[in-house]
Amino acid sequence: MPNLSEPVKKTALVLQGGGARGAYHVGAIKAIAEITERRRSPFKIVCGASVGAINAASIAVASNDFQAGARHLENLWRSLNSSSIFNTRAIPLLMTALRWAMTPIFTRLGFPTRGGLLDCEPLKLLLQREFNRAHLRRAIRTGSLHALCITASSYKRGEAVAFFEGAKEVEEWSRSRRRGRRTNITAEHILASAALPFAFAPVRLESGYYGDGSLRLTSPLSPAIHLGADRILVITTRDGNTVPPTDGAAEESPSIGEMAGHALDILFNDSLEADHERMTRINQTISLVSPEVRQKSPLRAIETVLLKPSRDLRDVAKAHAKQVPWSIKFLLHSLGPKDGDGRIESYLMFEPDYIGALIDMGYADTMNRADAIIELLRDS
Repeated sequence: MPNLSEPVKKTALVLQGGGARGAYHVGAIKAIAEITERRRSPFKIVCGASVGAINAASIAVASNDFQAGARHLENLWRSLNSSSIFNTRAIPLLMTALRWAMTPIFTRLGFPTRGGLLDCEPLKLLLQREFNRAHLRRAIRTGSLHALCITASSYKRGEAVAFFEGAKEVEEWSRSRRRGRRTNITAEHILASAALPFAFAPVRLESGYYGDGSLRLTSPLSPAIHLGADRILVITTRDGNTVPPTDGAAEESPSIGEMAGHALDILFNDSLEADHERMTRINQTISLVSPEVRQKSPLRAIETVLLKPSRDLRDVAKAHAKQVPWSIKFLLHSLGPKDGDGRIESYLMFEPDYIGALIDMGYADTMNRADAIIELLRDS
């Protein structure tokens, strides 16, 4: 029989960025719904940045019916293609590319280039259609959700702002280059969090412009901790293989496209993995301290489970690269060799077969970790 004097532990779901790789989140969430078989969400706190913000918002608004929310999220992602996210028509894309190429001239004439390479109006309309504030408010009011947190990066202040909406007792916080701010979350906050630099235009929120939430988020697990999480499930979008390939070929200077792919890798994954390692070390240190000393310390042990792809998603992207619209393919090939390593495609290719492969992988990987999931979500 549970001890009624002990507060119910809050489990947080943390979803980081990754563009089209966010489909992996969806497969993992589908598996968690099957493993738990609960109608109410097992996650009292849901945090996301970039594409993780899109998936986090979808899960949060469905907190009162987690099973239905997981099914809806999968159906939504499987229905996507690149034109659902950005304008893939050739003429607007070529005009934008030309405008960017002429930036030095236009700037000297007093017409600086603004916006991004890709028109994300389709994504904006999608988020406005999908995000349901009424369901979010109801989830918070009924106690199914403690807080939803969407992180975006402020270009004006140079900091990560974790916009949150949740229970009244949750307080704002401020740390170096990052802070938490209570607000009424809208589709604009989600769009701002997903506004990848150079690709998408910054989004105006209140008195400033914001971009991708992963830009300044040096401690991706901190919003969940500030919101009161006792346990955290983290879903990342990069496999754990850190050994570089050794094919014997002489190394060539990377193209612009390859450098851009590495930049996306760093932006979306490095901080999250480092933060998870840091939390693991803190937990190990706390376990060595006596209970008496532990009570005097502000540090507390927080259980974490990290889910990550079992395969390199670059290989999956290369297998489906033919699906990329020819206008986007032309743009990508202008940045690098025709047969690249698939890194940048793995982030930008919102095509059905690729999306489906990532959902299936996320599902299978999570089912293989079912015991760890059950242990983490016990009594949630």
